[in-house]
Amino acid sequence: MRPLRERQEASSLRSTAAPLVAAPIAVIGSPNSTTHFTVDILETARDRALDHAWVVFEVTERFNGKMYRKRALCQLGGIITRNRWHEDPVIRAVIKHQGALPALSGESDLTAAQLSALGVFLLDDQGRVVRRTTLSTPPPSGTPVYPADAATLQDLVHTEPGIFYAGQSPGDGLPVPLTLRHFGPTEQGGFGEAVMIGIFGQTRSGKSILAAQLLAGFAANPHMGILVIDPQGEFGRDRFAAGDHRVDFSIRRLLAGLRHRRDVITLTTDDVAMEGAEAFTELLRRAGFFDSLGFKGANKEREAAERLSGLLTDLTDAGGRRRPIRDLTAADLPLLVKDLARFADVIYATRPGTMPGEGQRAADVLARYSLDETRLRRLWDDALQRFRVEPGKRQPLSQVIQQVLTDRAIVILSFAQENVADTPYFLLNEILTRLRQVIHRSFQDGRTSNALVLLDEAHLFAGEHADDTGDGARTRSLLAQSIRMTGKYGVGWMFITQTLHDFDKTILRQLQVKIFGQGFKLGADREYVETELGKEGFARYCSLPDPKRTGRYTFMVTGPIVALGSLGTPLVLQGFRSVDDLMRANPHCFGSS
Repeated sequence: MRPLRERQEASSLRSTAAPLVAAPIAVIGSPNSTTHFTVDILETARDRALDHAWVVFEVTERFNGKMYRKRALCQLGGIITRNRWHEDPVIRAVIKHQGALPALSGESDLTAAQLSALGVFLLDDQGRVVRRTTLSTPPPSGTPVYPADAATLQDLVHTEPGIFYAGQSPGDGLPVPLTLRHFGPTEQGGFGEAVMIGIFGQTRSGKSILAAQLLAGFAANPHMGILVIDPQGEFGRDRFAAGDHRVDFSIRRLLAGLRHRRDVITLTTDDVAMEGAEAFTELLRRAGFFDSLGFKGANKEREAAERLSGLLTDLTDAGGRRRPIRDLTAADLPLLVKDLARFADVIYATRPGTMPGEGQRAADVLARYSLDETRLRRLWDDALQRFRVEPGKRQPLSQVIQQVLTDRAIVILSFAQENVADTPYFLLNEILTRLRQVIHRSFQDGRTSNALVLLDEAHLFAGEHADDTGDGARTRSLLAQSIRMTGKYGVGWMFITQTLHDFDKTILRQLQVKIFGQGFKLGADREYVETELGKEGFARYCSLPDPKRTGRYTFMVTGPIVALGSLGTPLVLQGFRSVDDLMRANPHCFGSS
Protein backbone atom coordinates (compact mmCIF):
# COMPACT_ATOMS: atom_id res chain seq x y z
CA MET A 1 0.00 0.00 0.00
CA ARG A 2 1.08 3.57 -0.58
CA PRO A 3 2.12 5.65 2.44
CA LEU A 4 -0.71 7.62 4.04
CA ARG A 5 0.84 10.99 3.11
CA GLU A 6 1.13 10.01 -0.56
CA ARG A 7 -2.47 8.83 -0.63
CA GLN A 8 -3.59 12.11 0.96
CA GLU A 9 -1.59 14.14 -1.63
CA ALA A 10 -3.11 12.23 -4.53
CA SER A 11 -6.57 12.54 -2.97
CA SER A 12 -6.10 16.27 -2.53
CA LEU A 13 -5.03 16.72 -6.15
CA ARG A 14 -7.92 14.61 -7.38
CA SER A 15 -10.38 16.70 -5.41
CA THR A 16 -9.16 19.88 -7.15
CA ALA A 17 -8.97 18.28 -10.58
CA ALA A 18 -12.63 18.51 -11.52
CA PRO A 19 -13.14 21.16 -14.22
CA LEU A 20 -15.43 24.04 -13.34
CA VAL A 21 -18.34 23.00 -15.52
CA ALA A 22 -21.80 21.47 -15.08
CA ALA A 23 -22.57 18.23 -13.27
CA PRO A 24 -20.99 15.06 -14.67
CA ILE A 25 -22.86 13.13 -17.33
CA ALA A 26 -20.88 9.88 -17.14
CA VAL A 27 -18.13 8.03 -15.32
CA ILE A 28 -15.20 6.11 -16.74
CA GLY A 29 -16.02 2.41 -16.88
CA SER A 30 -14.03 -0.53 -18.20
CA PRO A 31 -12.04 -1.49 -20.26
CA ASN A 32 -9.87 1.53 -21.13
CA SER A 33 -6.63 2.43 -22.85
CA THR A 34 -4.73 5.72 -22.99
CA THR A 35 -6.66 6.90 -26.07
CA HIS A 36 -10.03 5.10 -25.97
CA PHE A 37 -12.30 4.82 -22.96
CA THR A 38 -15.54 3.12 -21.99
CA VAL A 39 -18.01 5.25 -20.04
CA ASP A 40 -21.28 4.58 -18.27
CA ILE A 41 -23.86 7.31 -18.86
CA LEU A 42 -25.48 8.63 -15.69
CA GLU A 43 -29.24 8.46 -15.31
CA THR A 44 -29.49 12.25 -15.17
CA ALA A 45 -27.92 12.55 -18.64
CA ARG A 46 -29.81 9.87 -20.53
CA ASP A 47 -32.09 12.41 -22.20
CA ARG A 48 -29.20 14.57 -23.50
CA ALA A 49 -28.03 14.67 -27.13
CA LEU A 50 -24.79 12.75 -26.65
CA ASP A 51 -23.71 11.35 -30.01
CA HIS A 52 -20.60 13.24 -31.26
CA ALA A 53 -20.72 15.42 -28.11
CA TRP A 54 -17.47 16.68 -26.59
CA VAL A 55 -16.62 15.85 -23.01
CA VAL A 56 -13.69 16.32 -20.65
CA PHE A 57 -12.25 14.57 -17.64
CA GLU A 58 -9.20 15.20 -15.49
CA VAL A 59 -6.70 12.85 -13.92
CA THR A 60 -3.47 13.14 -11.98
CA GLU A 61 -0.43 11.03 -12.80
CA ARG A 62 2.75 10.46 -10.82
CA PHE A 63 6.14 10.56 -12.51
CA ASN A 64 9.51 10.69 -10.73
CA GLY A 65 7.80 11.59 -7.48
CA LYS A 66 5.87 14.53 -8.95
CA MET A 67 2.14 14.79 -9.58
CA TYR A 68 0.94 15.99 -12.97
CA ARG A 69 -2.58 17.23 -13.60
CA LYS A 70 -3.95 16.47 -17.06
CA ARG A 71 -7.19 17.26 -18.84
CA ALA A 72 -8.43 15.04 -21.66
CA LEU A 73 -10.83 16.31 -24.31
CA CYS A 74 -12.80 13.49 -25.94
CA GLN A 75 -15.54 12.92 -28.46
CA LEU A 76 -18.37 10.65 -27.42
CA GLY A 77 -19.86 8.01 -29.70
CA GLY A 78 -20.78 4.35 -29.99
CA ILE A 79 -23.70 4.74 -27.58
CA ILE A 80 -25.38 1.46 -26.62
CA THR A 81 -28.28 0.89 -24.22
CA ARG A 82 -28.71 -2.57 -22.70
CA ASN A 83 -31.23 -4.11 -20.32
CA ARG A 84 -30.28 -7.51 -18.96
CA TRP A 85 -33.93 -8.35 -18.24
CA HIS A 86 -34.98 -7.69 -21.80
CA GLU A 87 -32.16 -9.97 -22.95
CA ASP A 88 -33.29 -12.85 -20.74
CA PRO A 89 -35.27 -15.40 -22.84
CA VAL A 90 -37.78 -16.08 -20.05
CA ILE A 91 -38.50 -12.39 -19.42
CA ARG A 92 -38.75 -11.75 -23.15
CA ALA A 93 -41.50 -14.36 -23.34
CA VAL A 94 -43.44 -12.41 -20.69
CA ILE A 95 -42.79 -9.09 -22.46
CA LYS A 96 -44.17 -10.60 -25.65
CA HIS A 97 -47.57 -10.89 -23.99
CA GLN A 98 -47.60 -8.03 -21.48
CA GLY A 99 -45.36 -5.40 -23.06
CA ALA A 100 -43.20 -3.22 -20.80
CA LEU A 101 -42.59 -4.51 -17.28
CA PRO A 102 -42.87 -2.10 -14.33
CA ALA A 103 -39.55 -1.44 -12.53
CA LEU A 104 -37.67 -3.45 -15.17
CA SER A 105 -38.31 -1.84 -18.54
CA GLY A 106 -36.58 1.51 -18.83
CA GLU A 107 -35.67 1.72 -15.14
CA SER A 108 -33.04 -1.00 -15.48
CA ASP A 109 -31.54 0.28 -18.74
CA LEU A 110 -27.77 0.71 -18.74
CA THR A 111 -26.30 3.11 -21.31
CA ALA A 112 -22.64 2.90 -22.21
CA ALA A 113 -20.56 4.78 -24.78
CA GLN A 114 -17.06 5.04 -26.16
CA LEU A 115 -14.79 8.06 -25.81
CA SER A 116 -12.05 8.85 -28.31
CA ALA A 117 -9.39 11.21 -27.01
CA LEU A 118 -8.93 14.26 -29.23
CA GLY A 119 -6.21 15.84 -27.13
CA VAL A 120 -4.63 15.75 -23.70
CA PHE A 121 -3.38 18.93 -22.01
CA LEU A 122 -1.03 19.43 -19.08
CA LEU A 123 -2.37 21.91 -16.50
CA ASP A 124 -0.59 24.03 -13.92
CA ASP A 125 -1.67 24.36 -10.29
CA GLN A 126 -4.27 26.99 -11.23
CA GLY A 127 -5.78 24.78 -13.95
CA ARG A 128 -4.31 26.73 -16.88
CA VAL A 129 -3.10 24.90 -19.98
CA VAL A 130 0.69 24.58 -20.12
CA ARG A 131 1.16 22.40 -23.21
CA ARG A 132 -0.11 19.36 -25.04
CA THR A 133 0.76 15.96 -23.65
CA THR A 134 -0.48 12.36 -23.57
CA LEU A 135 -1.87 10.06 -20.93
CA SER A 136 0.75 7.73 -19.48
CA THR A 137 -1.79 5.35 -17.95
CA PRO A 138 -5.51 4.72 -18.48
CA PRO A 139 -7.81 6.75 -16.21
CA PRO A 140 -9.20 4.93 -13.16
CA SER A 141 -12.76 3.67 -13.35
CA GLY A 142 -15.23 5.99 -11.67
CA THR A 143 -13.51 9.14 -12.94
CA PRO A 144 -16.29 11.70 -13.59
CA VAL A 145 -16.80 12.89 -17.16
CA TYR A 146 -18.18 16.38 -17.76
CA PRO A 147 -19.77 17.99 -20.82
CA ALA A 148 -17.47 20.47 -22.51
CA ASP A 149 -18.63 24.02 -23.10
CA ALA A 150 -17.33 26.94 -25.15
CA ALA A 151 -15.38 28.36 -22.20
CA THR A 152 -13.66 25.02 -21.63
CA LEU A 153 -12.60 24.81 -25.27
CA GLN A 154 -11.36 28.39 -25.27
CA ASP A 155 -9.24 27.69 -22.19
CA LEU A 156 -7.60 24.78 -24.01
CA VAL A 157 -6.66 26.75 -27.14
CA HIS A 158 -6.22 30.32 -25.87
CA THR A 159 -2.43 30.07 -26.20
CA GLU A 160 -2.60 28.82 -29.81
CA PRO A 161 -2.02 31.36 -32.62
CA GLY A 162 -4.33 31.38 -35.63
CA ILE A 163 -7.45 30.01 -33.92
CA PHE A 164 -10.46 30.12 -36.24
CA TYR A 165 -13.89 28.59 -35.60
CA ALA A 166 -14.96 27.08 -38.93
CA GLY A 167 -17.98 25.11 -37.74
CA GLN A 168 -19.76 23.40 -34.89
CA SER A 169 -19.76 20.04 -33.21
CA PRO A 170 -22.89 18.27 -34.49
CA GLY A 171 -23.57 16.70 -31.10
CA ASP A 172 -23.78 19.79 -28.90
CA GLY A 173 -23.33 22.78 -31.21
CA LEU A 174 -20.02 23.86 -29.66
CA PRO A 175 -17.75 25.93 -31.92
CA VAL A 176 -14.93 23.83 -33.38
CA PRO A 177 -11.56 25.62 -33.31
CA LEU A 178 -9.05 25.05 -36.10
CA THR A 179 -5.48 26.33 -36.26
CA LEU A 180 -5.22 28.33 -39.49
CA ARG A 181 -1.83 29.98 -39.19
CA HIS A 182 0.23 31.48 -41.96
CA PHE A 183 3.21 29.54 -43.28
CA GLY A 184 5.91 31.81 -41.89
CA PRO A 185 8.28 31.21 -38.94
CA THR A 186 6.84 29.78 -35.73
CA GLU A 187 8.23 32.68 -33.70
CA GLN A 188 5.96 34.94 -35.77
CA GLY A 189 2.91 32.77 -35.13
CA GLY A 190 3.20 30.64 -38.26
CA PHE A 191 3.34 26.92 -38.93
CA GLY A 192 7.01 27.18 -39.87
CA GLU A 193 6.29 25.37 -43.14
CA ALA A 194 3.63 25.20 -45.82
CA VAL A 195 0.63 22.96 -45.16
CA MET A 196 -0.98 20.84 -47.88
CA ILE A 197 -4.75 20.36 -47.59
CA GLY A 198 -7.24 18.14 -49.40
CA ILE A 199 -11.03 18.55 -49.22
CA PHE A 200 -12.89 15.53 -50.59
CA GLY A 201 -16.60 15.06 -51.15
CA GLN A 202 -19.25 14.32 -53.73
CA THR A 203 -21.29 17.01 -55.48
CA ARG A 204 -23.40 19.12 -53.08
CA SER A 205 -21.45 17.98 -50.04
CA GLY A 206 -20.37 21.55 -49.18
CA LYS A 207 -16.71 21.29 -50.23
CA SER A 208 -16.47 24.75 -51.75
CA ILE A 209 -18.31 26.39 -48.86
CA LEU A 210 -15.95 24.86 -46.30
CA ALA A 211 -12.95 25.78 -48.48
CA ALA A 212 -14.15 29.39 -48.64
CA GLN A 213 -14.52 29.46 -44.85
CA LEU A 214 -10.99 28.11 -44.44
CA LEU A 215 -9.75 30.73 -46.91
CA ALA A 216 -11.29 33.42 -44.72
CA GLY A 217 -9.46 31.95 -41.73
CA PHE A 218 -6.13 31.96 -43.55
CA ALA A 219 -6.85 35.45 -44.93
CA ALA A 220 -7.18 36.73 -41.36
CA ASN A 221 -3.36 36.57 -41.43
CA PRO A 222 -2.56 39.84 -43.28
CA HIS A 223 0.90 38.66 -44.33
CA MET A 224 -0.42 35.67 -46.27
CA GLY A 225 -1.22 35.72 -49.99
CA ILE A 226 -3.89 33.53 -51.59
CA LEU A 227 -4.31 32.40 -55.20
CA VAL A 228 -7.57 30.66 -56.14
CA ILE A 229 -7.49 28.72 -59.42
CA ASP A 230 -11.16 28.54 -60.35
CA PRO A 231 -11.94 26.32 -63.38
CA GLN A 232 -15.73 26.61 -63.13
CA GLY A 233 -16.11 30.16 -61.83
CA GLU A 234 -17.78 29.32 -58.51
CA PHE A 235 -15.37 31.47 -56.50
CA GLY A 236 -15.16 34.16 -59.17
CA ARG A 237 -18.94 34.57 -59.33
CA ASP A 238 -19.16 34.20 -55.53
CA ARG A 239 -22.03 31.75 -55.87
CA PHE A 240 -22.00 28.83 -53.47
CA ALA A 241 -24.69 26.13 -53.12
CA ALA A 242 -26.72 27.81 -55.87
CA GLY A 243 -30.36 26.83 -55.58
CA ASP A 244 -30.19 25.95 -51.87
CA HIS A 245 -32.02 28.73 -50.01
CA ARG A 246 -30.81 27.30 -46.70
CA VAL A 247 -27.27 28.50 -47.41
CA ASP A 248 -26.31 32.19 -47.46
CA PHE A 249 -22.63 32.55 -48.18
CA SER A 250 -20.32 35.11 -49.81
CA ILE A 251 -16.53 34.96 -49.83
CA ARG A 252 -16.25 38.67 -50.69
CA ARG A 253 -18.41 39.70 -47.76
CA LEU A 254 -16.32 37.54 -45.45
CA LEU A 255 -13.00 38.98 -46.58
CA ALA A 256 -14.33 42.54 -46.50
CA GLY A 257 -15.50 42.00 -42.92
CA LEU A 258 -12.10 40.94 -41.56
CA ARG A 259 -10.46 43.19 -38.97
CA HIS A 260 -7.58 43.44 -41.42
CA ARG A 261 -9.78 44.02 -44.46
CA ARG A 262 -8.72 42.02 -47.52
CA ASP A 263 -9.79 42.99 -51.01
CA VAL A 264 -10.24 40.32 -53.66
CA ILE A 265 -8.80 40.70 -57.15
CA THR A 266 -10.99 38.67 -59.52
CA LEU A 267 -9.49 37.97 -62.94
CA THR A 268 -10.33 35.82 -65.92
CA THR A 269 -7.79 34.39 -68.33
CA ASP A 270 -8.68 37.32 -70.63
CA ASP A 271 -7.29 39.68 -67.99
CA VAL A 272 -3.82 38.11 -67.85
CA ALA A 273 -1.15 37.84 -70.52
CA MET A 274 0.27 34.36 -70.85
CA GLU A 275 4.00 34.00 -71.34
CA GLY A 276 5.01 30.42 -72.15
CA ALA A 277 5.77 28.96 -75.58
CA GLU A 278 3.80 25.80 -74.80
CA ALA A 279 0.65 27.80 -74.08
CA PHE A 280 1.10 29.71 -77.35
CA THR A 281 1.50 26.60 -79.50
CA GLU A 282 -1.47 24.95 -77.75
CA LEU A 283 -3.66 27.92 -78.68
CA LEU A 284 -2.49 27.55 -82.28
CA ARG A 285 -3.21 23.83 -82.23
CA ARG A 286 -6.73 24.35 -80.88
CA ALA A 287 -7.35 26.92 -83.64
CA GLY A 288 -6.38 24.39 -86.34
CA PHE A 289 -3.10 26.10 -87.30
CA PHE A 290 -1.03 22.92 -87.62
CA ASP A 291 -3.81 20.97 -89.29
CA SER A 292 -4.02 23.69 -91.95
CA LEU A 293 -0.29 23.26 -92.62
CA GLY A 294 -0.79 19.55 -93.30
CA PHE A 295 0.05 18.02 -89.92
CA LYS A 296 -2.90 15.64 -89.78
CA GLY A 297 -3.95 13.73 -86.68
CA ALA A 298 -3.55 14.55 -82.99
CA ASN A 299 -0.08 12.99 -82.71
CA LYS A 300 1.39 14.85 -85.69
CA GLU A 301 -0.18 18.10 -84.53
CA ARG A 302 1.41 17.73 -81.10
CA GLU A 303 4.79 16.87 -82.59
CA ALA A 304 4.63 20.01 -84.70
CA ALA A 305 3.50 22.06 -81.69
CA GLU A 306 6.40 20.74 -79.61
CA ARG A 307 8.83 21.57 -82.42
CA LEU A 308 7.51 25.13 -82.69
CA SER A 309 7.59 25.52 -78.90
CA GLY A 310 11.25 24.55 -78.89
CA LEU A 311 12.01 27.06 -81.64
CA LEU A 312 10.22 29.87 -79.80
CA THR A 313 12.05 29.07 -76.57
CA ASP A 314 15.40 29.45 -78.37
CA LEU A 315 14.58 32.78 -80.04
CA THR A 316 16.89 35.61 -78.95
CA ASP A 317 17.26 39.29 -79.77
CA ALA A 318 20.34 41.09 -81.09
CA GLY A 319 21.79 41.21 -77.58
CA GLY A 320 21.45 37.47 -77.07
CA ARG A 321 18.56 37.81 -74.62
CA ARG A 322 15.59 35.48 -74.90
CA ARG A 323 12.68 37.06 -76.73
CA PRO A 324 9.32 36.78 -74.94
CA ILE A 325 6.38 35.47 -76.95
CA ARG A 326 4.60 38.82 -76.80
CA ASP A 327 7.46 40.40 -78.83
CA LEU A 328 7.00 38.13 -81.85
CA THR A 329 6.40 40.00 -85.10
CA ALA A 330 4.75 39.24 -88.43
CA ALA A 331 8.20 38.71 -89.96
CA ASP A 332 8.85 35.74 -87.64
CA LEU A 333 5.99 33.63 -89.00
CA PRO A 334 7.40 32.75 -92.49
CA LEU A 335 10.77 31.78 -90.98
CA LEU A 336 9.13 29.52 -88.41
CA VAL A 337 6.90 27.93 -91.07
CA LYS A 338 10.00 27.10 -93.14
CA ASP A 339 11.47 25.25 -90.18
CA LEU A 340 8.18 23.39 -89.69
CA ALA A 341 8.33 22.43 -93.37
CA ARG A 342 11.77 20.87 -92.87
CA PHE A 343 10.42 19.14 -89.75
CA ALA A 344 7.56 17.66 -91.81
CA ASP A 345 10.12 15.79 -93.90
CA VAL A 346 11.52 14.33 -90.68
CA ILE A 347 8.32 13.06 -89.05
CA TYR A 348 6.76 11.79 -92.28
CA ALA A 349 8.37 9.03 -94.31
CA THR A 350 10.41 10.42 -97.21
CA ARG A 351 12.56 8.83 -99.87
CA PRO A 352 16.02 7.77 -98.68
CA GLY A 353 18.66 10.41 -99.27
CA THR A 354 16.20 13.31 -99.22
CA MET A 355 17.44 16.21 -97.08
CA PRO A 356 14.93 17.85 -94.69
CA GLY A 357 13.27 20.69 -96.56
CA GLU A 358 13.74 19.14 -99.99
CA GLY A 359 11.04 16.46 -99.76
CA GLN A 360 7.44 16.46 -100.87
CA ARG A 361 6.13 17.01 -97.34
CA ALA A 362 8.12 20.22 -96.95
CA ALA A 363 6.86 21.47 -100.28
CA ASP A 364 3.31 20.62 -99.27
CA VAL A 365 3.59 22.62 -96.01
CA LEU A 366 4.98 25.66 -97.82
CA ALA A 367 2.29 25.42 -100.50
CA ARG A 368 -0.47 25.24 -97.90
CA TYR A 369 0.97 28.26 -96.12
CA SER A 370 1.16 30.23 -99.35
CA LEU A 371 -2.44 29.43 -100.30
CA ASP A 372 -3.89 30.13 -96.83
CA GLU A 373 -1.46 32.77 -95.57
CA THR A 374 -4.09 35.38 -94.71
CA ARG A 375 -6.10 33.06 -92.49
CA LEU A 376 -3.00 31.55 -90.87
CA ARG A 377 -1.68 35.02 -90.05
CA ARG A 378 -5.02 35.83 -88.44
CA LEU A 379 -4.82 32.68 -86.29
CA TRP A 380 -1.25 33.64 -85.39
CA ASP A 381 -2.27 37.19 -84.42
CA ASP A 382 -5.30 35.97 -82.42
CA ALA A 383 -3.07 33.66 -80.38
CA LEU A 384 -0.48 36.42 -79.90
CA GLN A 385 -3.20 38.72 -78.59
CA ARG A 386 -3.49 36.50 -75.49
CA PHE A 387 0.17 37.32 -74.76
CA ARG A 388 0.09 41.08 -75.33
CA VAL A 389 0.37 43.29 -72.25
CA GLU A 390 -2.13 46.16 -72.18
CA PRO A 391 -1.82 48.65 -69.29
CA GLY A 392 -4.97 48.69 -67.21
CA LYS A 393 -6.45 45.73 -69.08
CA ARG A 394 -4.06 42.81 -69.31
CA GLN A 395 -1.01 42.17 -67.12
CA PRO A 396 1.56 39.36 -67.30
CA LEU A 397 0.63 36.19 -65.44
CA SER A 398 3.94 36.20 -63.58
CA GLN A 399 3.15 39.70 -62.31
CA VAL A 400 -0.20 38.48 -60.94
CA ILE A 401 1.55 35.63 -59.15
CA GLN A 402 4.16 38.07 -57.85
CA GLN A 403 1.35 40.12 -56.28
CA VAL A 404 0.25 37.03 -54.35
CA LEU A 405 3.73 36.01 -53.21
CA THR A 406 5.24 39.43 -52.52
CA ASP A 407 2.32 41.82 -51.93
CA ARG A 408 0.24 39.13 -50.14
CA ALA A 409 -2.74 39.82 -52.41
CA ILE A 410 -5.81 37.60 -52.73
CA VAL A 411 -6.42 36.72 -56.38
CA ILE A 412 -9.16 34.57 -57.93
CA LEU A 413 -8.24 33.44 -61.45
CA SER A 414 -11.21 31.96 -63.30
CA PHE A 415 -11.27 29.74 -66.40
CA ALA A 416 -15.06 29.79 -66.67
CA GLN A 417 -15.17 31.98 -69.79
CA GLU A 418 -12.99 29.63 -71.85
CA ASN A 419 -16.01 27.65 -73.14
CA VAL A 420 -13.96 24.75 -74.43
CA ALA A 421 -15.09 21.16 -74.66
CA ASP A 422 -11.73 19.82 -73.49
CA THR A 423 -10.26 20.44 -70.05
CA PRO A 424 -7.91 23.45 -70.46
CA TYR A 425 -4.82 21.64 -69.20
CA PHE A 426 -2.52 24.08 -70.97
CA LEU A 427 -3.84 26.96 -68.83
CA LEU A 428 -2.98 25.19 -65.59
CA ASN A 429 0.37 24.13 -67.08
CA GLU A 430 1.08 27.79 -67.78
CA ILE A 431 0.06 28.85 -64.25
CA LEU A 432 2.16 26.13 -62.62
CA THR A 433 5.20 26.97 -64.75
CA ARG A 434 4.98 30.70 -63.96
CA LEU A 435 4.33 29.96 -60.27
CA ARG A 436 7.46 27.85 -59.96
CA GLN A 437 9.54 30.43 -61.81
CA VAL A 438 8.36 33.30 -59.61
CA ILE A 439 8.89 31.29 -56.41
CA HIS A 440 12.41 30.35 -57.45
CA ARG A 441 13.23 33.91 -58.50
CA SER A 442 11.93 35.29 -55.19
CA PHE A 443 14.02 32.76 -53.28
CA GLN A 444 17.13 33.69 -55.26
CA ASP A 445 16.48 37.35 -54.41
CA GLY A 446 16.28 36.52 -50.70
CA ARG A 447 12.51 36.98 -50.40
CA THR A 448 10.42 34.37 -48.61
CA SER A 449 7.01 33.30 -49.84
CA ASN A 450 3.96 32.90 -47.62
CA ALA A 451 0.97 31.90 -49.70
CA LEU A 452 -1.77 29.36 -50.25
CA VAL A 453 -2.86 28.13 -53.69
CA LEU A 454 -6.37 26.69 -53.94
CA LEU A 455 -7.27 24.46 -56.90
CA ASP A 456 -10.99 23.83 -57.29
CA GLU A 457 -12.25 20.74 -59.18
CA ALA A 458 -8.78 19.24 -58.80
CA HIS A 459 -9.94 15.83 -60.07
CA LEU A 460 -10.11 17.33 -63.57
CA PHE A 461 -6.35 17.84 -63.52
CA ALA A 462 -5.05 15.15 -61.14
CA GLY A 463 -7.38 12.23 -61.85
CA GLU A 464 -6.36 9.13 -63.77
CA HIS A 465 -8.28 10.28 -66.85
CA ALA A 466 -5.85 13.21 -67.17
CA ASP A 467 -3.30 10.73 -68.54
CA ASP A 468 -5.50 10.18 -71.60
CA THR A 469 -3.85 13.17 -73.29
CA GLY A 470 -0.29 14.43 -73.38
CA ASP A 471 -1.31 17.81 -71.92
CA GLY A 472 -3.24 16.11 -69.11
CA ALA A 473 -0.33 13.83 -68.24
CA ARG A 474 1.99 16.83 -68.12
CA THR A 475 -0.45 18.72 -65.88
CA ARG A 476 -0.73 15.83 -63.46
CA SER A 477 3.05 15.48 -63.33
CA LEU A 478 3.53 19.25 -62.86
CA LEU A 479 1.04 19.30 -59.98
CA ALA A 480 2.84 16.49 -58.16
CA GLN A 481 6.20 18.19 -58.71
CA SER A 482 4.82 21.56 -57.61
CA ILE A 483 3.66 20.22 -54.25
CA ARG A 484 7.08 18.78 -53.53
CA MET A 485 8.87 21.89 -54.75
CA THR A 486 6.75 24.79 -53.47
CA GLY A 487 6.22 23.51 -49.93
CA LYS A 488 9.77 24.18 -48.80
CA TYR A 489 9.50 27.76 -50.10
CA GLY A 490 6.41 28.57 -48.01
CA VAL A 491 3.68 27.99 -50.61
CA GLY A 492 0.96 25.52 -49.59
CA TRP A 493 -1.87 23.96 -51.56
CA MET A 494 -5.55 23.24 -51.01
CA PHE A 495 -7.19 20.75 -53.38
CA ILE A 496 -10.97 20.46 -53.72
CA THR A 497 -11.97 17.23 -55.44
CA GLN A 498 -14.88 14.83 -55.90
CA THR A 499 -12.86 11.62 -56.17
CA LEU A 500 -10.34 9.68 -54.14
CA HIS A 501 -9.65 6.31 -55.73
CA ASP A 502 -8.34 7.75 -59.01
CA PHE A 503 -6.74 10.90 -57.58
CA ASP A 504 -2.98 11.14 -58.03
CA LYS A 505 -1.41 9.07 -55.25
CA THR A 506 1.77 11.16 -55.19
CA ILE A 507 -0.32 14.22 -54.35
CA LEU A 508 -2.39 12.34 -51.76
CA ARG A 509 0.76 11.27 -49.91
CA GLN A 510 1.87 14.90 -49.64
CA LEU A 511 -1.35 16.10 -47.98
CA GLN A 512 -0.98 16.62 -44.22
CA VAL A 513 -4.60 17.73 -43.77
CA LYS A 514 -7.45 15.64 -45.16
CA ILE A 515 -11.09 16.69 -44.87
CA PHE A 516 -13.76 14.19 -45.90
CA GLY A 517 -17.28 15.24 -46.82
CA GLN A 518 -20.17 12.99 -47.73
CA GLY A 519 -20.18 10.45 -50.55
CA PHE A 520 -17.45 7.90 -49.79
CA LYS A 521 -19.34 5.26 -47.83
CA LEU A 522 -19.47 2.83 -50.75
CA GLY A 523 -17.40 1.86 -53.75
CA ALA A 524 -13.72 2.23 -54.49
CA ASP A 525 -13.31 5.33 -52.30
CA ARG A 526 -14.51 3.58 -49.14
CA GLU A 527 -11.29 1.65 -48.57
CA TYR A 528 -9.13 4.77 -48.72
CA VAL A 529 -11.35 6.74 -46.31
CA GLU A 530 -11.49 3.82 -43.88
CA THR A 531 -7.69 3.57 -43.94
CA GLU A 532 -7.31 7.29 -43.22
CA LEU A 533 -9.93 7.52 -40.47
CA GLY A 534 -9.48 4.11 -38.87
CA LYS A 535 -12.25 1.62 -38.20
CA GLU A 536 -13.86 3.62 -35.41
CA GLY A 537 -13.49 6.93 -37.26
CA PHE A 538 -15.04 5.46 -40.39
CA ALA A 539 -18.00 4.17 -38.38
CA ARG A 540 -18.58 7.74 -37.19
CA TYR A 541 -18.17 9.01 -40.74
CA CYS A 542 -20.93 6.64 -41.89
CA SER A 543 -23.24 8.05 -39.20
CA LEU A 544 -22.95 11.64 -40.44
CA PRO A 545 -26.22 13.13 -41.75
CA ASP A 546 -26.87 13.55 -45.47
CA PRO A 547 -26.47 17.26 -46.36
CA LYS A 548 -28.96 16.96 -49.23
CA ARG A 549 -31.68 16.24 -46.68
CA THR A 550 -30.59 18.34 -43.73
CA GLY A 551 -28.93 21.28 -45.48
CA ARG A 552 -26.02 20.92 -43.04
CA TYR A 553 -22.57 20.09 -44.31
CA THR A 554 -20.63 17.77 -42.02
CA PHE A 555 -16.99 16.72 -42.41
CA MET A 556 -14.32 14.59 -40.78
CA VAL A 557 -11.06 16.51 -40.33
CA THR A 558 -7.59 15.10 -39.73
CA GLY A 559 -4.20 16.77 -39.57
CA PRO A 560 -2.30 19.61 -37.87
CA ILE A 561 -5.04 22.23 -38.29
CA VAL A 562 -7.13 20.41 -35.64
CA ALA A 563 -6.46 22.82 -32.77
CA LEU A 564 -7.76 20.52 -30.05
CA GLY A 565 -6.05 17.41 -31.31
CA SER A 566 -2.74 15.97 -30.24
CA LEU A 567 -3.44 12.28 -30.85
CA GLY A 568 -4.46 12.22 -34.53
CA THR A 569 -8.10 11.40 -33.80
CA PRO A 570 -10.43 12.53 -36.64
CA LEU A 571 -12.61 15.49 -35.70
CA VAL A 572 -16.26 15.90 -36.72
CA LEU A 573 -17.10 19.40 -37.93
CA GLN A 574 -20.44 20.77 -39.12
CA GLY A 575 -19.90 23.85 -41.27
CA PHE A 576 -21.75 27.12 -40.79
CA ARG A 577 -24.49 27.89 -43.30
CA SER A 578 -24.24 31.67 -43.37
CA VAL A 579 -21.68 34.45 -43.28
CA ASP A 580 -23.29 35.92 -40.15
CA ASP A 581 -22.90 32.65 -38.22
CA LEU A 582 -19.22 32.45 -39.12
CA MET A 583 -18.59 36.06 -38.16
CA ARG A 584 -20.37 35.69 -34.82
CA ALA A 585 -18.24 32.65 -34.01
CA ASN A 586 -15.02 34.60 -34.73
CA PRO A 587 -15.33 38.10 -33.22
CA HIS A 588 -11.54 38.18 -32.86
CA CYS A 589 -11.19 38.02 -36.67
CA PHE A 590 -14.15 40.08 -37.89
CA GLY A 591 -15.37 43.57 -37.12
CA SER A 592 -13.60 46.87 -36.63
CA SER A 593 -10.07 46.63 -35.30
